[in-house]
Amino acid sequence: MAFRLSVICTDFQKTVQCRFESCLKKVVRHVVKDYQQGLKRRKDKEIPFCELPEIFVENFAVWDDYETDYTIFSVCGIDIRVLDDGLAEALKKLPERKRNTLLMYYFLEMTESEIANLQKITQSGVFKNRHHALETMKKILKEKQ
Repeated sequence: MAFRLSVICTDFQKTVQCRFESCLKKVVRHVVKDYQQGLKRRKDKEIPFCELPEIFVENFAVWDDYETDYTIFSVCGIDIRVLDDGLAEALKKLPERKRNTLLMYYFLEMTESEIANLQKITQSGVFKNRHHALETMKKILKEKQ
């Protein structure tokens, strides 16, 4: 009788094991199916970077910004950063008033009348300073080439 009982237990264990394996196979099939559907959804909605137009890829770029990359000029209590070394060297060679006139006009986007009020000169004086400063910078930059 003990022999029969052990056979029954073994059959019961095999039945449980078969049911478990069957259930496990269903779960695995559904997981694989979900994974494949997810891949299909991603493929329909996503584009690989290699297929993106270059203009979009450039928008994703991030550039590090270090103080040593710039030359800083202080005008009216505002620090103006100039990245181009040639331009910075040319600005350094200008007299302070002409340099400040250029920086205020082009970098701070001030009008000639605002600059004239700050420098206590006429608008025509600001125009002349700016014009002469630009001519001087052209000469300086041409000499470097």
